[in-house]
Amino acid sequence: MADNAALLSAIFKQPWQPQLDYFRQKLSLSTEQWTDIMKAQHDRSFVVAGAMASDLLEDLRQAVGKAIAGGSTLADFRRDFDQIVATHGWDFKGGRNWRTRVIYQTNLQTSYAAGRYQQLTDPDMLKVRPYWRYVHSDSVLRPRPQHQAWSGLILRADDPWWKTHYPPNGWGCQCTVRAVSLQELRDKYGKDGADTAPVIQTRRVEQDDGSVVYVPDGIDFGWDYAPGQAYVGKLLLDKAATTSARIGADAIQSAVNNIDALDKIIQERWQPLVQQIYPDPANYRPTKQRFHIGALSPQLVDSIEQATGESLATAVVSVDDSEVKHALRDTGAKADKRIALDDAMQTVVGMWEPERVYQQVNNDQPEPVYLVVWKAQDGQRYMKAVINANYRVKDKDQTGKRIPLQTNTLTTLGYVDLRDLNNPAMYRRII
Repeated sequence: MADNAALLSAIFKQPWQPQLDYFRQKLSLSTEQWTDIMKAQHDRSFVVAGAMASDLLEDLRQAVGKAIAGGSTLADFRRDFDQIVATHGWDFKGGRNWRTRVIYQTNLQTSYAAGRYQQLTDPDMLKVRPYWRYVHSDSVLRPRPQHQAWSGLILRADDPWWKTHYPPNGWGCQCTVRAVSLQELRDKYGKDGADTAPVIQTRRVEQDDGSVVYVPDGIDFGWDYAPGQAYVGKLLLDKAATTSARIGADAIQSAVNNIDALDKIIQERWQPLVQQIYPDPANYRPTKQRFHIGALSPQLVDSIEQATGESLATAVVSVDDSEVKHALRDTGAKADKRIALDDAMQTVVGMWEPERVYQQVNNDQPEPVYLVVWKAQDGQRYMKAVINANYRVKDKDQTGKRIPLQTNTLTTLGYVDLRDLNNPAMYRRII
């Protein structure tokens, strides 16, 4: 079982591959303060607050990576840290023992939690073990009363409570989650069903810039997220891109169980592209790199396939940056029709839960081109995304080799008057 794999790796100091893979895919980012990168952004970023120089950051990354691979203890890491500091002349903040413990423990605990999240949200695992049990570690020197109170709590894996309370839930927190089957729920824990999630009380936290956030009680500021959720979303999209549409859509919905979780995938893949291209698409030079940015829901896949009698090759929607450039272009005389930046940012959510879907028609013949329509941010206008289904492209596999791929590619974004779609010679409404 997955639980045993992680446990044996820890006992015998062997690398645990899900944890190692998660850490290795991170990008090293320079930061002045620890709040420069927050929550789900850590799923793709390796940071050490105050480490600005790239060579310094890379040496710290190597030292942490060695620990995650099972090759060093905290004492070993401290020796590596001392050598790195001496080599680069880094004037870090805080005491040496405190700083090294924070860097070491935080990276090991969050990478382990992300590896566990990947296993726990695997569709096959969720079918067998659809419940999660909160487990408090008795080995911590200063246990948090609220974490102790949560210990033994069993909720469904898709309960919204886990969005903010999936551990670790603070600096030095060693709480974990265990997967539970229905039989274990009854026979081992004596319960007929899941517990009721605790009511989430929040506290007001004022940040250095004067802004205010509200953090759940019992959770340290910045820790109210599930490590690995954005990373799992990336893996899901990559995997779903090569499976049938319904299987892929079901897998994504099983793990990405709410719109907030889907939003983390948007932040990972789509929004950085939009932010880079939107200000000046005319002068953007495409690299032709293809990104899996989102997906069609199982309900939408069913509706399209039932209405058209055609099978979708995948539920995944992908783009290369030249297509994004085209979608975000300034339309000159029709500049008022150009999509606003805020609306463009929410495109992936709109495609997942559209209000209407139309199939394009040419000379009475339906085409594999769909208009997905949803309300814009202002609540007045309607947005449209034109998706070319079963589009054949060339993509790269993990070795860099170009391979054929059938995907749903996004070609156009903009606003639409619903009256323009009431033309049976051009559009056939599916939803």
